[in-house]
Amino acid sequence: MRKLTFLLVLAVLGVILAGCGSPPPLVSEKYLADTSIISQDPCGPPCFAGITVGETTFADALSKIKANTTAFKDVQSQDDPPQAAWSDAVNGEACCQMTADKNTGLVDAILLRLAPKITIKDVIAKYGEPEYVSVLGQDYSADETAVGLIYPKIGNVLWVMPGNGSSTLDENDPVVIALYFAPDTIQDLLSTATLMKWTGYESVSFYRTATPIVTPIPTTTPTPAP
Repeated sequence: MRKLTFLLVLAVLGVILAGCGSPPPLVSEKYLADTSIISQDPCGPPCFAGITVGETTFADALSKIKANTTAFKDVQSQDDPPQAAWSDAVNGEACCQMTADKNTGLVDAILLRLAPKITIKDVIAKYGEPEYVSVLGQDYSADETAVGLIYPKIGNVLWVMPGNGSSTLDENDPVVIALYFAPDTIQDLLSTATLMKWTGYESVSFYRTATPIVTPIPTTTPTPAP
């Protein structure tokens, strides 16, 4: 398991999901069949499965995941740093990861690999248009790429799969990965990314070449004292 950071997901999505070798598909019915982002049952963003990012302790969150045996299984965890990963109970596919701040003990990120049950149309109908868009610099595979729809107010980054890099976004494109962050901390994470303005159902190449409205804040290296 590795720490889930926004920048890491933007830059090397395939590494998180695949590790090495051929990556698993972005779209699969075997992933977690969860629609709580839309239904808000049992809770909605920034809450998942009774776990609210930025509020629930790692210990309590882990207990909730382990207790939900109808949805999850094969829970693996460690305390230093606090991280957990688990699988979908129905198909046995690895689906989910969670991390927590080691100082506060509070959950700070959740990543879900989702079966294609939610579309862009569903998300926009529920939450409106995304504030920002991010696109992988290169395609995930020959047949798949991913576009991130970013909703800072609810702490969600929702990755959709429109097809390959020559595709154009469509309202029926599925959400395949959901990232949950605390709304009051996601702005710091966004400062590490290059983000474009949502202008509708454009081509992947359009967003890749669009002028960013957010760029990474440069970091400075302290000058050593003489």
